[in-house]
Amino acid sequence: MKHLQNNSLELQFDRLANFRDVGGRSGYNGEKMGLGLVFRSEELSKLSKEDINKIKRLGIKTICDLRSDAERKSKVSRLNEKHGINVITLSMNDKSREFTRKEFFRFLVMGTKDINFEDIMHDMYKYMAFQCNQELKQMIELLAHRENYPILIHCTGGKDRTGFMSAMLQLAIGINYEEVMADYLHSNNLIGPKMKKLENMLRWISLFRVSSARLRPVLEVRREYLQPVYEAIIKDYGTIGNYLQTACGISTQTLKSMRALLLASDDKIIKEEPYARIVLR
Repeated sequence: MKHLQNNSLELQFDRLANFRDVGGRSGYNGEKMGLGLVFRSEELSKLSKEDINKIKRLGIKTICDLRSDAERKSKVSRLNEKHGINVITLSMNDKSREFTRKEFFRFLVMGTKDINFEDIMHDMYKYMAFQCNQELKQMIELLAHRENYPILIHCTGGKDRTGFMSAMLQLAIGINYEEVMADYLHSNNLIGPKMKKLENMLRWISLFRVSSARLRPVLEVRREYLQPVYEAIIKDYGTIGNYLQTACGISTQTLKSMRALLLASDDKIIKEEPYARIVLR
């Protein structure tokens, strides 16, 4: 287990990447987001027995799966209701921009020039910010009820959909934007080696017709993905709180309840390593 500079926790697993605690940063009134309450990661299909035991010791009660139906069928999670965990599915995929495996294979083999992954990523973030309001509302409502904690949020790589959702909840409780951005970008450090291997494999499949530069936009997170949608939200709504209430239909009471649960008093912060029990007031 590694303590980061912001006091959040980064746990080591055998077969699970990009797992970390979302808490530890200061929000409204200088109160810190409690540790051991909300975690984020990549998909859970490859977990070792020890990985499963570690997650169980964290006491996870709810898993919020942001993947599509096809993704869930392709990579079946090894953690589910059998383990006493409530699994909530909130698909955040734009079906109009979804690649089929056949289409992606054609791209690799033919090296077609008409696909721009950077544009696709920008469109994906716009879609999440302005077309996934109900999914964001459902996640915030989960976070407003203490019986759902601790919660694990994940998608496939744990970087884009999970990164966006994590950023929205951090901003909603008053965490500084640059701290939120730093946590979002930290995924590059945690999955960089894995993404490099994937990049090399994809280039090999394409017989090196597809350059690293063309693939890289989908293999990493970038400030220029999250920042434009954040700026658009602030321009249109003034604050993240107004966006959540007006665009997503989240009640003032729901936001207050979530903030009360996430912003930490001493009894909500992990004190013993590696897996203290979390006490919610």
